[in-house]
Amino acid sequence: MDRTKHNDIIRHAAAMADKASFVADDFAQALFPQTEVVFNDRMLSNARQYLRGIIGEIEQRICRIATQELGVTQESLVKIGQGEEGQSFLLLEDSGLLKTTEIVQHLFTKTQRSELAARLLQKISQEDLEATLTRHLDHGDTTIAEAAMGLLVAQSKTTGAAGEIAANLADLSPEILYAFAWPITAALVRVAGSSGLQLQQATERLFASHDESAGVARKAERLARLLAQSTTEKDPTPHPMRDGLSLFIARLARQSGLSSDQIIAFTSEPNMARLVVVLRAADFPTQEALSIFAALDDGDHILTAATYGETDRDRSLTLVSNWTSPPVYQSAERILSAGFSGDQGK
Repeated sequence: MDRTKHNDIIRHAAAMADKASFVADDFAQALFPQTEVVFNDRMLSNARQYLRGIIGEIEQRICRIATQELGVTQESLVKIGQGEEGQSFLLLEDSGLLKTTEIVQHLFTKTQRSELAARLLQKISQEDLEATLTRHLDHGDTTIAEAAMGLLVAQSKTTGAAGEIAANLADLSPEILYAFAWPITAALVRVAGSSGLQLQQATERLFASHDESAGVARKAERLARLLAQSTTEKDPTPHPMRDGLSLFIARLARQSGLSSDQIIAFTSEPNMARLVVVLRAADFPTQEALSIFAALDDGDHILTAATYGETDRDRSLTLVSNWTSPPVYQSAERILSAGFSGDQGK
């Protein structure tokens, strides 16, 4: 065995020893999941690919600002800014800095949206799906036509090859960009061995130039709002096969008072029960609700007219109203309710 391979094994063995205490945690999580949501191999692969991509995009942008605007000349940062492979991902992965709630929830939403897009393409052709938006390009209201074009352009930057999720900074909310950018900046300081203050300044400039309005979610929300205000809109009930996925989610979120991320999360749950409750609360006609369910389901479940009809609308309205509360409030309410119930039993 040559010395290089010998050293690699020693480094690998040392690294495994450092992480050995976490093996039981990983095994326990696989054995005893806390929800019934299933994460398939495609989702995990897409999440990892997207995570590498978005970190690379942010890393490159920070380095470009630092070297082109702030005069940093450190060779490794110049190369990253010019598009060479970055070095932050492995540092952040090994450190655990990518496991924050904000980042993981963002990854889940992006991958579940990709899953929905893949399911939809099993029921409708790509051409027909694109036509759901292009039909608005000739709308008599020019603002609607312009909004539809804006959404089309934004979507073209988000869909990668072979269904992969393309990394586009415009699709990040300021909060998510913040959650990613500061750990990346800290990793870049370690890579460069210096330039800490200038890299921090570059990150601040990145925040200042960030335009969330150019992303798919904001473009879809704008078009959904304009269509809701239009007196000529012929499809008052949103449907993924008439609107396309992004516009459907935005229209349903607008009608229900929920966020787009919540709607996406509901589609990942067993039998999409919470999505059904949202449709019932919005008083969707039975056949429309069944058709929407079939379009978004992975094929393993079915919603019947009887089940939908027996779902109490008043209770559905109450539940949806509760879900529109801020997530932090909902979490606090659950914890306090559990504590109160426990005290009552003493």
